[in-house]
Amino acid sequence: MKSKMTDYELIKSFINGNERSIELLILRHKSKVYSYISLYIRNRDLADDIFQDTFLKVV
Repeated sequence: MKSKMTDYELIKSFINGNERSIELLILRHKSKVYSYISLYIRNRDLADDIFQDTFLKVV
């Protein structure tokens, strides 16, 4: 799989059955998303849950 796929292409690929696509999408954005969540949520377990829920809702 191309590493330069857009987010849209990765989501379409995931919808079409390629589970690796969602992994790449999460890897691409995880540090920024988690940092943003952590600014507001000081509880690490809750921040982890919100992080996971965020990516589930994206798809």
